[in-house]
Amino acid sequence: METMIPVQTPKKKLKKRKNKKKPETKTRPKSKKQPLYRVILWNDDDHTFEYVILMMCQIFKYDFKKGMEIALRVHQNGKAEVAVVPLEIAELRRDQIRTFGPDSLVEDCYSSMYATIEAAE
Repeated sequence: METMIPVQTPKKKLKKRKNKKKPETKTRPKSKKQPLYRVILWNDDDHTFEYVILMMCQIFKYDFKKGMEIALRVHQNGKAEVAVVPLEIAELRRDQIRTFGPDSLVEDCYSSMYATIEAAE
């Protein structure tokens, strides 16, 4: 019969941790929401419903139904809110409306429609 000799395993020395601070997680400051502005389209007698619908579809990517709703509101109320967006986009959309060009269906039409922006508050 064999005799078993007990074998000691070397003990690992545990290093004491120095007071290490947990890594700080960087938090992003909460970004403030940008103020919103309304893009207002104004009615005139120089542009057709078709022109307004086409313009709404091309500039704002609205579908025909939404374009028609806006054309009706402009016609009935003298103006219509066409979008509520941050200032930079509102200025761009207003300028796109103002430079869309004359209505080719109206013989005496020489300019684009008029649009403004106002704070949505």
